[in-house]
Amino acid sequence: MTELISLWVITIVAIALFCTTAEKRIGALLLGQSASPYDKPCKRLKGVIEYAFLQKRLFRDSYAGFYHFLIFWGFVFLAFRGWQNIIEGLFPKSNLLSFLGIYGNYYQAIRDVFVILVLLGVFLALIRRIFIKPERVENSIDAFATLTFIGLLMLSDLFYDSTTILISKPDWASFTPFSNLFSSLFSNYSDSSLVTINTTAHWINILTFLGFLNFLPYSKHFHIFTSLFNVYFRNLDEAKNIRKVDLESEHFGISKMNDFTWKEMLDFYTCTECGRCKEGCPTSLTDKPLKPKDYGNDLRDLLYSMSQEEIEGKVEIDEEKQIIGKIVPHDSIWACTTCRYCEWACPLFINFVPKIVGHRSYLTLEESNFPQEAQTAFKGMERQGNPWNLPRADRMNWAERLDVRHISEVEGKKYLLWVGCAGAYEESQKRVTRALVKILNEANVNFGILGEEESCTGDVARRLGNEYLFSALAEQNIETIKQYNVSKIITACPHCLNTLKVDYKDYGANFDVVHAVTFIKQLIKEGRLKFKKGIDKSVTFHDPCYLSRYEGDVDSARFIMNSIPSLKLNEMKWSKEKSICCGAGGGRFWLEEKIGERINHFRFKQILETGSKCALVSCPFCHTMLDNARGELNKEEIEVKDILEIVVQALEEE
Repeated sequence: MTELISLWVITIVAIALFCTTAEKRIGALLLGQSASPYDKPCKRLKGVIEYAFLQKRLFRDSYAGFYHFLIFWGFVFLAFRGWQNIIEGLFPKSNLLSFLGIYGNYYQAIRDVFVILVLLGVFLALIRRIFIKPERVENSIDAFATLTFIGLLMLSDLFYDSTTILISKPDWASFTPFSNLFSSLFSNYSDSSLVTINTTAHWINILTFLGFLNFLPYSKHFHIFTSLFNVYFRNLDEAKNIRKVDLESEHFGISKMNDFTWKEMLDFYTCTECGRCKEGCPTSLTDKPLKPKDYGNDLRDLLYSMSQEEIEGKVEIDEEKQIIGKIVPHDSIWACTTCRYCEWACPLFINFVPKIVGHRSYLTLEESNFPQEAQTAFKGMERQGNPWNLPRADRMNWAERLDVRHISEVEGKKYLLWVGCAGAYEESQKRVTRALVKILNEANVNFGILGEEESCTGDVARRLGNEYLFSALAEQNIETIKQYNVSKIITACPHCLNTLKVDYKDYGANFDVVHAVTFIKQLIKEGRLKFKKGIDKSVTFHDPCYLSRYEGDVDSARFIMNSIPSLKLNEMKWSKEKSICCGAGGGRFWLEEKIGERINHFRFKQILETGSKCALVSCPFCHTMLDNARGELNKEEIEVKDILEIVVQALEEE
């Protein structure tokens, strides 16, 4: 009777503690800004199956993916067992397996297999953490405590079932080969010893289960509860990862906890601390203060420490709890290149870029506290329609002696060639623009340009937090484009591509935009472009972040290269979706890089590792950054070219 009362007291207290913690966690979410991730429920459910249950992203690391898969599915099947032990302990005459009939036996068979599989998963996880120790994995008491909880649950379960088989010979015994095998260890034990082991294992299992239940909300493994929701409510349009700033509001951006949306707070809860986000993060790799995992975890810990009144902003908070400048240093806020490696790598779809840009919006719009170098770009975009602050009248200088028409002169189904600021003003990119014009003319594409009517898309302004400037540029460009009724927009700049195609949706536009390499791939497939000359070169290819991870196109450039006779491609280790940023994105092109190793140097060293004498790119910012690194590292023998320049060469007669 004493045992029964003790179990009731322990269970009630444990569940009450868990409910109190859960109420606090949910209550914090409800204080966040509204979010609307409720559309396309079928697609969202499919994602839950694919990414949460089948754990597709985790298997990018096959070792970790395998053992995590074992542990996850073990929990799915064994969760019932934990509650079964508690219920049967609280109500001694109950027998849930008997109630389930033959299905109870089937459950025992599955459970018996998964106990062993989970123990295998725990063993592999310990091997990885103790002996293999990948650089991204950080050992912690939290991690080892979690593995200990899981191991104890499995072992106590195995001891309990094995001794139960010897004590009462239940019907399900013939369905559990591993428990039967393990029971042979106790075959010579006395009945009283078996009962003692059985009772002890039962209590250890219950106490471990209830202890683990209350440990989880305070550990990184809180994602056991939140991951399914985070995957379901994920951003379905991953390229659209910046929140539009309400310019009519009295407050801009993110400076305090309840400026985050509830979904962004859910991100904090869901981090597994696996470190995948930092493996290819350019700021992490070059010793910048911004580390995506640390950023999210610091804000999670802050959220845990705050009262409801503090989260709501009803009471003044201590300086130590100030987000901007304290929890998130200014250098971290301005370090991000918005390359999205962290978001692509995260197995649970945690977003970082919208949060960082939200901080920038606050600093830029409310405090006018942004890096001084950005002022040149802001003034140039506002006055001359380009961040170089060069005369608008010079925007067409690149087109001298070229067969190119204004879009108003083009009839029928017409394509708009969006030149972009770099393509119009920057010397190396003028060559790329001229190459693209020659390619389009070769394929008889019916296209035109806007000339001096074209202005900067505002990519830099938005990503540096200046939504006022971005909105003005967006509205102006949208109005200009719409009046010409174009069928498709072609651009050689992935940043222009993303801004025109994705960001402008916030301002009512829905343009069909394609990158030049994607368009050229289609022209080759249709037989409208035929290469006449081989290019006997060994090249490597640097995938731009805004083409590979934002647009999701890593195949078009490779299709083109494989179509050019004699051209040999040497892939970098970090290529395609895993490509390392050149360091220019997120407006970083215009800011000084004063901390750690220069990102473009880091990336260029990876190019050198391939042994190729030519690095091909398909982004004007990547072109400039890598070409600068070539000179700064005294590697003048290495060429940096846009892939369009190679295409033009291959189209020429022998």
